[in-house]
Order: sequence, then C-alpha cells, then structure tokens
Amino acid sequence: MYSKVIFILLSCVILYSCKDNDDTIAVPEDIPQSNITVYNQDQLTDDDVLISPFRGNSSFLMNRLGTVLHRWSSAESTLMGYLREDGSVVRSIVTGVDNGITIGGKTGAIEIIDKDNNQIWKWTLDSSTEALHHDIALLPNGHILASVWVVKDRATCIANGRDPSSLVADRLVIDKVIEIEPVGTDQANIVWEWSLWNHLVQDFDASQLNFGDASNGSLFDINQSTEGENFTHVNGLDYIPSLDQIILNSRVLNEFIIIDHGITTAEAASNTGGRYNKGGEILYRWGNPESYNSGTSLDRQLHDQHDATFVGNNSLSRGTFLVFDNQDDPNFSTVKEISINVTADGVYDAIPSTGNSPASPTWSYSSDEIYSARTSGAQRLSSGNTLITSTSGAIIREVNYENEVLWEFDARIAVDGVLEIDSSGFKSRSYERNYPGVTALGL
Repeated sequence: MYSKVIFILLSCVILYSCKDNDDTIAVPEDIPQSNITVYNQDQLTDDDVLISPFRGNSSFLMNRLGTVLHRWSSAESTLMGYLREDGSVVRSIVTGVDNGITIGGKTGAIEIIDKDNNQIWKWTLDSSTEALHHDIALLPNGHILASVWVVKDRATCIANGRDPSSLVADRLVIDKVIEIEPVGTDQANIVWEWSLWNHLVQDFDASQLNFGDASNGSLFDINQSTEGENFTHVNGLDYIPSLDQIILNSRVLNEFIIIDHGITTAEAASNTGGRYNKGGEILYRWGNPESYNSGTSLDRQLHDQHDATFVGNNSLSRGTFLVFDNQDDPNFSTVKEISINVTADGVYDAIPSTGNSPASPTWSYSSDEIYSARTSGAQRLSSGNTLITSTSGAIIREVNYENEVLWEFDARIAVDGVLEIDSSGFKSRSYERNYPGVTALGL
C-alpha cells in the first residue's frame, strides 16, 4: 500500500496567563482536519471540492483543509451533483421505484437545490420504457444534458439486425441523450435529442435493417453488446463548450465516444448535417476497437471505465482526454490521459480501421489505493494536476505529472468524532475560488 505522507504538521501554541489562570489556544487557520491525510499546500490549486456522498442526501462544498463551507440537502438520494454559477446545485437523484428498468445506475429524476437549500425544481422520467440514469452535464444556456435508457422489444431488435440468440432478456435497453430546459418547479421541455438507435450497423442478417460493414466506426454494431439487455451503459457525459460536442462513456463497450451537439434533432437522427456533415454519427471513439470489429482484445485500452472528460483546453495538459480506467488490472485502477488529435474547430482524424489511435495513453497514474470496480472519476485541474475520486477506496486524491500525491481526503476518517462526509461519492468536482458559483455563496 502506498505510504501516506503528511506534508505539514503544525502544533498548537498554548498561551498561559498567570493573571486569570485561563488557557487560551491559538489554532492556525491552515491546519488540515484529520480526514486530510496528505496536504502539500504549496502545490495545490486555490479551489474547493464539491462532494456528493454516494446515495446520500447532502452535497458538500469542502475546502482543502477539510472544512465544510456549504451544504445542500434534500430528501432525495443523490448519485452526483454539479455546481451552477448562481450557487445552486443540479443533482441526479434516485427515485428507488421499480418500473421495469432495474439496471445499476438508474436514477429516474433530477433536482435543483438553490444556495439557500430550497429544492426549486425536480423533474422525473422513470417509466417501464424510459428512465433517466447516471450522469448529467450542464450547458452554458442553463439547460441540462441527461442520459436516458430506452427499452426496445424483441421484435424491434430483431428487425434491426440483432442476433435473436443473444437477446437473453427478450429486449435491449439502449442509450439516448436529451437536452432539458427546466420549466416551473417540476416540468421540462426536451429541446434536443440524440439516440444511438438511429446509428446502427450489423452484418448478421442481410434481410433485416442496418445491414452493412460492421467495422464502420461511425456506427454502433447492434451485436456487440456483451451484457445481455444492457447495450452500451453510458455511465458518463461530458460537454465540450468550445467544440459543442458531447462525450459518451460506455462501460459495456469499453470506450468513450464523441458526438456532435451543434446539430438539430432531425440531423442527430441522420448521417448528414452539422459542421462535420455527419449528423449524429460518431465523430471519434477510443478505447476498444474490438467493439467495431477493428481489433482484438489485445488492442483494448479501457476496462469498465468511467468519467471520460475533455482537457484539451488546458495548456498544462499533455493530452486531450482523461478517463478513470476502473479495471485496468485486477488489483488497481488507472487514470489515463489520451492525446487524440483534434483541431480548434473540433475535427478529428478518421476513426482508425485497426487498433486505437493513439495506441496508448500519453500519461497515466495507477494505484491499488484508488482501485474501484465501479463508479469513480478524474478531473484535470488548471494547475495541470489531476483530482481523482475512488468510490470504493473512499478517497479523493490529487496527483501531479510526476505521480506524487499532493493532497488526499479520506472519507472514512471522522472529524471530532463525526463522520459527516462518509463517502467520496461517484465523482467529485473542483471549483476554483473565483468561480461564480462559489462567490455566489458569499463564503
């Protein structure tokens, strides 16, 4: 196990007054709480960390000393949350209702809690045919991107080229992405939609729909799903504002995928239109060329990964994308940075016909202490350091490019006998102190 090092140990100075026989303790403000097990102050970003304990009711903004600065709470069980510029948080929440879609990661609803801890909006999409799940992403216009599972029955799947013998549950549960405009306190307008069902290919049955070259990397091979009904299991969304693109992280396909958001819903259902004239087809994909018949298991670079994000606009980054590779090894997880060529206009190289491009990460960080078979995440900070959340490890850790641990929060350690934040969460997020959402709190 990695040996944790406490970089700063400060002692309290006790001032004793003989005149009134009172003990006064002066405690410097920069003493970390006991749950901060590594603290290298000189190399840390001036930021705070938003933590939403896994399936807890509260989200916490915590500084690097381990002090809780603000909390947002409701009666809901949350999966993850994000801070908005007005000081409110948007959270994906778990309804706990069994409507027929029982795959792990189903949420069913989204809420907004304002800075004064009022739930000002809650919207539910949780039925026997459609359900919200996993991640959300905030758009600059105030809208929310969300992942939705959609049920396709046996007849529909076979008509679209699915091998009937692989329909173990007599259905597929496929992914789509919707853009939500919150309305009132419990309504929403769906203003944009993309569905992978409009971008299928198969080479199994020439008499059915979508028959063609299954090695076409711009499409999804309907027969590549390996987990029964759970077709792609998109467990993460990231929005790239500078490119108006969306990253979809597929745990089942062991790859992340980039699609265009700068298109209409009609174009998103086609293979034409938009800046790249590809409609809603895949612009680029990385991690597992075997998922589109262009490689073998030996080419696989990702293994049940989570939280693929774009970091290409960070001048201190070595690559353009970051991802938490959960099962890189049976004993450890790895954060990987990948240098994928993309122009300032968002144009990628052609999807390779064999193998990955690039063939391997440009930087990585591995540790058994961050091992987590599911969930977890990583975020590139403006300093060039990386903030890592390990759900199973119950820690949040910051490392630099030399793989030195600069800071660590351990959610298993109580402060003054109280374990207020009892989980590192699905993934945490850093917000610099000058971010409008932080300043709006008036800390």
